[in-house]
Amino acid sequence: MRSDDLLVEVASRKQAQQILKLHHLSTIPVSVRPHETLNTSKGVITCGRLLNLSIEEIRQELSGQGVQDVRRINIRRNGVLIPTKHFILTFNTPRLPEYMKAGYVRCSVRSYIPNPLRCFKCQRFGHSKTNCRGTLACARCAVAGHESIGCTADEKCVNCQGKHTSFSRSCPKWELEKEVVTLKFKNISFPEARRLVKARTPIEGQSYASVVDKNHPVYQTTHCPHCHHVVTMSNFPSASKSSEPIASSSNTANRNISHQSSSKTPEVSPASQDSSGFQIVKK
Repeated sequence: MRSDDLLVEVASRKQAQQILKLHHLSTIPVSVRPHETLNTSKGVITCGRLLNLSIEEIRQELSGQGVQDVRRINIRRNGVLIPTKHFILTFNTPRLPEYMKAGYVRCSVRSYIPNPLRCFKCQRFGHSKTNCRGTLACARCAVAGHESIGCTADEKCVNCQGKHTSFSRSCPKWELEKEVVTLKFKNISFPEARRLVKARTPIEGQSYASVVDKNHPVYQTTHCPHCHHVVTMSNFPSASKSSEPIASSSNTANRNISHQSSSKTPEVSPASQDSSGFQIVKK
């Protein structure tokens, strides 16, 4: 891991209890502790009965159902924080329960999908300020070297260069990262989720019509010089066309000759026709 710790995955609870008692690995002293996030899961519940209860009371009442922590979702209106009936629960198991009971009320548990992680130092996505190796940048004007507190310059985003702050949720880069995080919570790794989102995201500056023109054949209608039928031709390469070279030129000549003889009707002179045995009828 980045912290130089060694991550060990066990197959059962018994193995986990045994490895937690480990203090020495051969002659090397070691300390073992559970991972902070991989052994837990977060879910969201909505319950109006819990609206007027304190967080500590809710935590104590739900601790018997595997709840470790409770956080209320608040919204800000006109600069004032307003508590809601939505709660983020942290469970002591990696798998979320389908529901839980708050008194006599059965509340369904849905997955908690956090917002994209943005660094408060360089304003980039995907890491925190403590693990940042970049340069300090202003979250308001995107200029390097100063904080955003007290900045009155024009708004500019570090990630997309748009005319908004780097923490704006209207940023297309933020929306892209939100899709990656949402896809990641379907048991997909971050690199794979990012690859899937980029594959289905249209390229900037490329229209739908230009993509269709490149991948769609252009048809052209003409008349056959031999039979005068209407023929439709395409500039798209044929998949059934053989890529092997022609064995001999004589075969090609034979094919050309046979094709011409079958496509053209031979003209026969009336003098060379044998009309014996036939009677000419005049209209």
